[in-house]
Amino acid sequence: MMAVAMAVVSCKKDDKVVGKDKDGKELIVNEKGDTVAKTETTDSLKVAETPAEPEVVAITKGADDKYAYKYNLEIGKTYPMTLGIKTTHTASDGKQSQKMSSESKKQIDYTVKDFKDGVYTLEVKSKQYSEKMTDPSGKSISYDTNAAKPANKDIAVSWSIYKAMTGKTYTMKVDQKGKVVSVDGLDEIKKSILNSVKTQVSAEEFKFFTQIIDNSLNKQAISSQFEETMNIFPNKTLALKESWSDSQKIDQGPMKGNISMKRTLASVEPANTTITVNGTQSLKGNESQQGVTMSANSSANVDGKILLDTKSGWINKVNLTKKETLKRTVEAQGQKQTMTESVTTVTTVN
Repeated sequence: MMAVAMAVVSCKKDDKVVGKDKDGKELIVNEKGDTVAKTETTDSLKVAETPAEPEVVAITKGADDKYAYKYNLEIGKTYPMTLGIKTTHTASDGKQSQKMSSESKKQIDYTVKDFKDGVYTLEVKSKQYSEKMTDPSGKSISYDTNAAKPANKDIAVSWSIYKAMTGKTYTMKVDQKGKVVSVDGLDEIKKSILNSVKTQVSAEEFKFFTQIIDNSLNKQAISSQFEETMNIFPNKTLALKESWSDSQKIDQGPMKGNISMKRTLASVEPANTTITVNGTQSLKGNESQQGVTMSANSSANVDGKILLDTKSGWINKVNLTKKETLKRTVEAQGQKQTMTESVTTVTTVN
């Protein structure tokens, strides 16, 4: 019985053609032994599956095995950035030492409003700002725009400045490489800030604050801050493990020397692309006046990692540590005094 059943299934599946009718349709013998026109089966109606298109990502691998970068942001999506800076400062003259520290945190949201002709329109909103400073005696002062206005006059002004920025928005246009094209809407923010501090400071202080706000809230300053923080990838394709460097020669001012920063494309994974950072700084200077000779020597190293979201190109995480040693020497009338300062700065994003 099983063999018969299998034979019937086999015949039904094979549908052997035995001829054609007057209309040219193929004829087959059905299970009952009758000759009938062949009908379309499920198998014959199957449509070839269309291969799935590859996912669009910010960091793409080319035929030459090199990686290219461009932003791949979604319209309507908000991309947050939380920038934290923590600094520890120790100074010693060989007999006694002092230690100070400071830390700050800034939260900004970037919402993609439009994308046209290779340019993103971003709405930028300040969400929160906080700062804490600890003096050599261990006493701390701090403020947070999410908290009440502090009683201390000095930091109350700082609180008022950042509080006036909180919740305000401006528009920034950025190309797919992270270069800022335009910045609009800063005038209203500047007006709000100056109005908030005008009654808290003297006329001379207000003039000083106006200059600071004008210098920090303009297209050049905003563009520089964004590009230095967010525009990580160079304007070229990179092989895995390839490095690129930025070097700067300092030949103006009392301190002269070199600053160099090297970045390496360490890995590219579906979730994150890792870039390692190594940098050095070497500066020296001396000056003599009225029998007094002053000299300084500064050396620093920077190490850390940057994680980019492989799909969007946005920064997922940054952790950079800069360790700097500064030696200052003063010589006069046969006497010599040396002060050594050590500064560690940890910068984090998100």
